[in-house]
Amino acid sequence: MKKFVINLERRTDRKEHFIENNKILEPYEFIKAVDGQNDMSGYKTRPNWIDPFQHRPIVPAEVACFLSHQKAWKKCVELNEPIMVLEDDAIANVDLWDEAFYEHTIGYWDMLYLQRNENEPDFVIKLDDKLERPWYPYNLTGYCLSPKGAKKLLGTDIMENGIIPVDEYVPELIQAKSLMALALQKDVCNQVNVSKLSSDIREDRRMNIHVVTIGTDESKMQKLYSSAENKGISINNWGKGVEWRGSDMTGPGGGQKINILKNRIEELPDTDVLLFTDAYDVFYSDNLETIKERYLDMGHKIIFSAETTCWPDPSIGNQFPNVHTDYRYLNSGTFIGEVGEVKKLLRHDSIEDHQDDQLFCQKAYLEGLYDIGLDVECYIFQTHYTGITTLGDQLHNPATTCCPCIYHGNGDEVAKKTFERIYSELYPTSLNLFHTPTQNYEILDKDMILVDFMSEHQCQRLIEIAEQHNEWKSLEYDKFPAQELRLKEINLFAELERHWMGHIKPIVEPYWKPLEMYGLRDAFMLKYSIDSQTKLGLHHDASYVTGSVKLNDNYVGGELNFPRQNISNKDIPVGKLLLFPGAVTHPHECLELTQGTKYSLTIWSQRYAGDIL
Repeated sequence: MKKFVINLERRTDRKEHFIENNKILEPYEFIKAVDGQNDMSGYKTRPNWIDPFQHRPIVPAEVACFLSHQKAWKKCVELNEPIMVLEDDAIANVDLWDEAFYEHTIGYWDMLYLQRNENEPDFVIKLDDKLERPWYPYNLTGYCLSPKGAKKLLGTDIMENGIIPVDEYVPELIQAKSLMALALQKDVCNQVNVSKLSSDIREDRRMNIHVVTIGTDESKMQKLYSSAENKGISINNWGKGVEWRGSDMTGPGGGQKINILKNRIEELPDTDVLLFTDAYDVFYSDNLETIKERYLDMGHKIIFSAETTCWPDPSIGNQFPNVHTDYRYLNSGTFIGEVGEVKKLLRHDSIEDHQDDQLFCQKAYLEGLYDIGLDVECYIFQTHYTGITTLGDQLHNPATTCCPCIYHGNGDEVAKKTFERIYSELYPTSLNLFHTPTQNYEILDKDMILVDFMSEHQCQRLIEIAEQHNEWKSLEYDKFPAQELRLKEINLFAELERHWMGHIKPIVEPYWKPLEMYGLRDAFMLKYSIDSQTKLGLHHDASYVTGSVKLNDNYVGGELNFPRQNISNKDIPVGKLLLFPGAVTHPHECLELTQGTKYSLTIWSQRYAGDIL
């Protein structure tokens, strides 16, 4: 069967990705797609058509997408033989691919979906163990088309009456029984995630989004911060530096969050979008692009997470509409919404700081005055669920079959244990703990430079991992023993070495030219506390270039001191990497710690190839 791949001429990235990842589909021919960035005003669109899920008119990129598929249909008629049509973000599943079966099947039908999302699964008819009759399918990522099917798609009056998205047009013909379509029960191709290959249609739906939390105690927010950093998400904490006046959250409370939101959101334009999460029992499991896409797909101005119990007032539970999942009741701990609509919701009533924020939002929802939807399938937000699992690098809810983007471990001790378990499964140890965003550096002294290396949240996460392991000890043969924990023991050495060679080596080699870096000799954390070890004597390192990172600063004394250079790290920020020649010219010591607990990270580089501790 001949194969045709729809590709925009300017999207060489998508073309190259398709070629690299679809060897099994060779040979195939690319069809030049219609570009939605061109003037689409010459094409008539259906008057007053509104997307049934996103509640918006058709966008130019969707007109272009329709016309691009239409070119493939014309090719099928011209050849007068069945063809396969693929979009350029498709990836074939090699394990399931059976082209002979598709060619045999399409000989009897108009169209065969190789992948699709079904909007009305209750209306689908299963035919055998492989095939079914779709009813309201979305996605034309990959499909087979017969000449008679192509003629039916081309033979309507859609060009005269007005174009609609191709994902709506084909189901119209299926439901009218004028196009006989089949679908595979198991998708044999999938779309590349939009974070890797952006979509021109989705770019027509871009938005300015503000990611916000309210946490007055940032020491409890490490999982939120670390997971967000892992997914490339920057969080604005509107609770930083604020005195908490709400309850301790063991009972109704949290009204102060509503009042903070009410005040701060006034700064934002009404057309922007706000993504809000609680601070202490939430983590991210997907990126912001996926969250944006799913929000737009859900078709409401505000989407709240949903949970299985009506809290804090069970007596109003019967006022919530029945839904097809167990997630019936509004949870206020995570939501996303258009700023203008959120402002309206927050203004609908007053609330004291000690009163309950969830009840406030539930009452607003039940009044029906705002465009609010609940995420009853956990498409974006997942509240506490003991059955939650991981599927690769995603969360998976087997009850709804969705892979949520944000997890909220709201509830009792069981919820907290589930939260810890699933976080540890998704982020076992490595959380991209080291980053060097640029090749810039700061010269502290002639032979001492500073490089951005870790964020405060990454430093705190490394401390958490070390304390969970909790095996601080000295090496028996060490002339300058200290309480140490080697990164090899917590499975982070390889990640650190990769980062050092990829990002630090290109900085230090030109600076200390003709220096040559061979790799890392050792890397270990140091812990100083009043009840263990408080200082370390003057010494050199068995290292070519040494790196030192201050992991916290909530202690007194304990400075890393270089008497020869008259320099200490007292004023060096947490997370900065201090680099210096370790062996001869830079003897150093840890001065007496007088209060608190100090953590630091020391990195030794190899002095010659194969110099490994």
